[in-house]
Amino acid sequence: MKFNIQDRIILDDMFGMFKRELTKRYDEADTGGKRPIITREYWLGMLEDLQQKVDLHTTKKALKTIDYGN
Repeated sequence: MKFNIQDRIILDDMFGMFKRELTKRYDEADTGGKRPIITREYWLGMLEDLQQKVDLHTTKKALKTIDYGN
């Protein structure tokens, strides 16, 4: 399967939406006096780790699809 830049764009948008929703919900919990079981820092760390894995995978896939004229 070839690298598809549109798939990567969708993934990046999903990461952004998740971060925005995470921030919104944690801010609501803070103002409501509730304490989430899983910390915001944990979720952000997990998301960063996942983004790095996606970056590595999509970079490898993109490099495989480059035609070097050989």
